[in-house]
Amino acid sequence: MLDRRFFATAALCAFASAIPGAAQAQDAASISGDDIVVTASRTGASTVRDTPIAITALTSEQLGQRGVSDIRGLADYAPGLQVADFSGYAQIFIRGIGSNDPFAGTDPSSTVHLDGVYLGRTLGYFSSFLDVERVEVLRGPQGTLYGRNSVGGTINVVTRAPTEELTGEVQIGGGTFNAFNASAYVSGGVGGGVKASLAGQYRRHGNYFDNVSTGGGLGRERNVGLRGQVAIPLGERGEATIRADYTRQKGRLVGYSKLLAPTGVPTDDAILGDFDKVSLNRTNSEDQKAGGVAVDLRYELSDAVTLKSLSSWRKLRGTLSYDPDGSSIDIGRTLVDLHQEQYSEDLSLTVKTDRLTLLAGLFYFQERVREPLVFTLAAAGFSNFRLPTVKTRSYAAYTQGEFNFTDQLSIVAGLRYTKEKKTLAGDFLWTSSASLDLDEALAAPPLVGIPGFYDPFVANASNTYHAWTPKFGINFKPDSSTLLYASATRGFKSGGFDMGTTTKATAEAGFGPEKLWSYEVGAKGSWFDRRLNLNLSAFRYDYKDLQVTLFVPPSYALTQNAASARTYGVELEGEVRLYPGLSINGTLAYLDAKYRDYPAAYSAIFGSFDASGKRLNNAPEWAYTLGATYAFAALGGDSYLGADYRWQDDIYFSAANDGVGGITGHLEQQRSYGLLNARLGWNSSDGRYGVSVVGRNLLDKDYVVSTASYTLAVAGRPGTPRTVEATFSVKW
Repeated sequence: MLDRRFFATAALCAFASAIPGAAQAQDAASISGDDIVVTASRTGASTVRDTPIAITALTSEQLGQRGVSDIRGLADYAPGLQVADFSGYAQIFIRGIGSNDPFAGTDPSSTVHLDGVYLGRTLGYFSSFLDVERVEVLRGPQGTLYGRNSVGGTINVVTRAPTEELTGEVQIGGGTFNAFNASAYVSGGVGGGVKASLAGQYRRHGNYFDNVSTGGGLGRERNVGLRGQVAIPLGERGEATIRADYTRQKGRLVGYSKLLAPTGVPTDDAILGDFDKVSLNRTNSEDQKAGGVAVDLRYELSDAVTLKSLSSWRKLRGTLSYDPDGSSIDIGRTLVDLHQEQYSEDLSLTVKTDRLTLLAGLFYFQERVREPLVFTLAAAGFSNFRLPTVKTRSYAAYTQGEFNFTDQLSIVAGLRYTKEKKTLAGDFLWTSSASLDLDEALAAPPLVGIPGFYDPFVANASNTYHAWTPKFGINFKPDSSTLLYASATRGFKSGGFDMGTTTKATAEAGFGPEKLWSYEVGAKGSWFDRRLNLNLSAFRYDYKDLQVTLFVPPSYALTQNAASARTYGVELEGEVRLYPGLSINGTLAYLDAKYRDYPAAYSAIFGSFDASGKRLNNAPEWAYTLGATYAFAALGGDSYLGADYRWQDDIYFSAANDGVGGITGHLEQQRSYGLLNARLGWNSSDGRYGVSVVGRNLLDKDYVVSTASYTLAVAGRPGTPRTVEATFSVKW
């Protein structure tokens, strides 16, 4: 049975939508220019207000004004979103649903799509936004509308389509920590109805943190990106868009570099509470290259039927080297050399009649990941090698239809069938070399075994997972500016293989799928001549076989199915335009996310324990954002001044939720904190020239976004310190 708290939140939605009834006579007849048009439903463009999904959308202009250059900055503006960092791998949590394990044997619970193409590995998620038109953050399971199933939610990155008219833009800027950025974009017709665009970008910044042990720094990064698009007409009814992109990201990886408790070493303990400094015995590094090609075909078979095909190929190479324990003690060193290649095909048919909108599709995904991981124990004189190759083939058929009984009332029904096959092949062994050179260490004789702990083995296994995942919904529009909706959706994430296991049996057995039922009600509305806009949603998740990652010394991250969990929540987004030029915006999120039954949890600090009733990782109980923007005329142009303050409650990074105190609260916890961002800008009256200044984390708050306990010396990934950047732009 649904908990009475869920019905209480449902009543709250209905109440909120009914309050402004007296103002309904002032409803505007047309969509305001401030409405963001999205394609989240995949059946055509609609505004956020008219889309019956919990969604937050930011345009390229909003992203630029707020200094959001990659997905990490989205957490300040999308309720329920947390973005953590597992030594360069992104960990996206939406409403408490995410994955701690980023390695080859598993998939993300909350996903990222680039122009509709699913990105299989989270290592490339932190690349800078390039040539972006908007970003959409969808909360809740996405399966009946999307090719690749997403159990927690998805982030859609949508780039600018080529234009017929010649347009272009150049930006150049710099700021604190020796930051520098330059980008250029040009688009236009090239004859015969063909349109093309080309964009390039270079971004860099210096080290954020001083390493007192080696004398170097940590955190510097350089991003280079290129993207080209060509749109070719297919007669009067169709178009083929070919997209190609390449990015490279290189720098000194931050990783789990900040100790959260003393080690007894004077160098470490002296800077324990100083977040400007770290103490590592070696320097971290990263080098990532990613790119791909996609062919997007759209053809109108008739006025009511449209055929779409999205074919893509992508490749990712990432090399990481880091100190996993965050101390000056030479305990160990981790090397990762990821090679990933993926193909996907998403073929869909959209049918639109007076009363019925129907989407049906077939999806195929193929991925090969080779991810050697080496953990070198320098003091002991040997290294642990995990040399897995994981292949995935995913097949799916999905459909969703909406039938309009009247102009106000419609029902939604959808169904998805997913079948995935994963194979594992690779060596798991110890060698007698402690060299940091991969080839040299592999050439050393393998150890026979470490009695009572580890024996080398070769794993070969294949597992198949499948599921039916339906969706049911109802939408009601009492007037042109109000939408009420309710839905029940089943989510599914396939099982996988554990790269941190120490036995052949557990490596080949892997772990099972995770499943959930999501129940959600929501209300969206605009009143008082569009001066007040509110989006409200309430949800409940019932989770089964949740996949959870445990850190086990000296180097392992083990994944297991953690029985069951349940989540309740309420999210509110709103904007008020008090008078011309001034708008107040904000979000509020409440989340009660706990393990229902998890008796076999583990922590490096406490050993085995029962986590039933504990909170899920990266799931703050309360979080809010409050912001304001004031637009005014100045210096012969248009100016704006704005600020946003984001606060979130305590969050936990392990199922323990408590324990020995550290500098951020408990060792695997981050206490509540707030971040202040501000912006100031000017644009010429003709829109050609612009200047902006953006400050992020202006209060220079110290915090961590994730922790790891490979050893008893728990370390955290520190957040970015205060930054200020100025940018000058020219458009034509």
